[in-house]
Amino acid sequence: YYDATTRGLNFDAMLADLKAAPAKTVVVLHACCHNPTGVDPTADQWKQIAAVVKENNLVPFLDIAYQGFGEGLTEDASVVRLFADLDMTMFISSSFSKSFSLYGERVGALTVVAGSKEEATRVLSQLKRV
Repeated sequence: YYDATTRGLNFDAMLADLKAAPAKTVVVLHACCHNPTGVDPTADQWKQIAAVVKENNLVPFLDIAYQGFGEGLTEDASVVRLFADLDMTMFISSSFSKSFSLYGERVGALTVVAGSKEEATRVLSQLKRV
């Protein structure tokens, strides 16, 4: 992901790794304000990343812990909307500890976007067991 020499994103290597991942691999991606590097893909790069994730049947797990700390609340969520528009199963973790200044409370949410009503029912049954 990070190229220490350029202090930027090693996009070609990132795409190559995604293309090499086995189908159904869960891929954790920071939707904005990448921690710890602070380096985010461009909008065009995100489109390419999303296309590879979909084409290779990977499962995106989008971490959006710092929504609102980058370009703004709406802008920072653009990656989530991009992936949601591709109609695939995905996970989204949101942290409210930072955006609501509740650092000691560990407040957050897990959102699951399922591919069908049946899949949503199966996912919910498993989440209830946690």
